[in-house]
Amino acid sequence: MKLKVVLAGLAVSSLVVSSAVAAPPADKGKPPTTGTGCKPKIMVVLKGTLKGAPGANSISVQVTSGNRWGRAYVKATQPTTVGVDTKTKVRRQGQTKVTDLKDTDRVLIQARVCKADLANNAVPALTASKVIAHAAKAEDKNKEDDD
Repeated sequence: MKLKVVLAGLAVSSLVVSSAVAAPPADKGKPPTTGTGCKPKIMVVLKGTLKGAPGANSISVQVTSGNRWGRAYVKATQPTTVGVDTKTKVRRQGQTKVTDLKDTDRVLIQARVCKADLANNAVPALTASKVIAHAAKAEDKNKEDDD
């Protein structure tokens, strides 16, 4: 009786050990943390003013502030170019197309990037997931007229 229990225990332990030693398939595992193929997890939020008419694939923004992850974009060369695509949600006073955006609109841009791409105050290219725009304030327009 004891021999059967010992043999059953050995059989079960050999199955457990063999499954623990097996390597995962080559196509499985963690995604890369930077570059192409990484899964963006960090939300970069930028606030600023639209500069010029929006293009088909990008918009130019004079970035004035941002969240923790967007600080490097405030210090970067201005205006900053942000990519847009068919998945980008645009909201501007009931309008929903990138072409509805106007020069000097106040914008809030949300984009996702990989955390490793932001290391050392790097400024990777952004593709916006959401753009929220409002017409320029009357006082902003008056300042431009005075200049």
